[in-house]
Amino acid sequence: MVQKKTLRMGVAGAGRMGQIHINNILETRFIAVTAVCSVIQAELDWATSTIPNVKTFTAFDDFIASDGFDAVLIVTPNHFHRDQVIASLRAGKHVFCEKPISPDTKSAWDVYYESLKFPELKVACGFPRRYAAPYVEAAKRIKNGDIGEVVALRSQTTDLIMDNDYFVNYIKTSGGIFVDCCIHDIDACLFLLGQDKTPATAYSTGTTKVFPMFKDYGDIDDGMGLVTFETGDVIMNVYGSRNNRHGHHSMTEVIGTKGRILINGQPRLINIDISDDSGTRMEGPETQMQVFGLAFKHEMEAFRDWILEGKEPNFNLKDAAKAVSIGAALMDSLHAKGIENVKLF
Repeated sequence: MVQKKTLRMGVAGAGRMGQIHINNILETRFIAVTAVCSVIQAELDWATSTIPNVKTFTAFDDFIASDGFDAVLIVTPNHFHRDQVIASLRAGKHVFCEKPISPDTKSAWDVYYESLKFPELKVACGFPRRYAAPYVEAAKRIKNGDIGEVVALRSQTTDLIMDNDYFVNYIKTSGGIFVDCCIHDIDACLFLLGQDKTPATAYSTGTTKVFPMFKDYGDIDDGMGLVTFETGDVIMNVYGSRNNRHGHHSMTEVIGTKGRILINGQPRLINIDISDDSGTRMEGPETQMQVFGLAFKHEMEAFRDWILEGKEPNFNLKDAAKAVSIGAALMDSLHAKGIENVKLF
């Protein structure tokens, strides 16, 4: 039996999401974190105490020049993504970048077109729903024609309300609800659609009734977006909320000419109902990690196997750039106060 190689991974950023990814890697065979880069000393201290024999860096240029790893996991703030992905490619490294691939349309497509110059390198943008079992199964059934031709998709991400300073400060630089939150829904719809269709127009609207201060940041707490495609035969609707009272609820529906598929229709943590003198209820998840935790592990395994074994993945960098284009256009429509469609491409 041939011994499987180990993918050596360097990680840029070891904050909340970085630590989630690193902990997942530590539990995964044939992949190892060998280097971590951060400008935050507490993150480097955490890495040193958590990862055996890890090498740490404070400067990205020194980090990316290291020959101690084969692939880069980028989990830094969004505005660094473009330059760090491109620098990684030019240094000969495979890249896994957390969503979004970049926070604005131009830089997202810069990354995509730069990646085409390096066909020997694998570049993935992390959208865990592509590796969540219900979405994978739905994609197979749609591809098999079980619901006929897709005519409409609608998807939502509604997060448990967090009324604290950390959350409010995060919103200030998040990029907006459609780029930060609903980009998961946009990409999920593109994944389930399974076709390279070009988006045509985007329209959105929203409210700030729960968090009035979001208006000062050009953002909203609840919003809906409608997207059309150039072919005119498919529509997409996304809904995002940051004030869900019963917990996190991600849901996607695909409507076809012969039926529909509903994914995560009920916000269940586990598939049980509890009945007592208060009535019947279900337990709902508080965070997306309780719903998609395994998917985060599966996407890293898929990235590993894509590089080491050439297994075809569910990642799609063109969709990742397209998702940014759609999300940014929905934010533009929102800033235009919902009075006009924003044309894409």
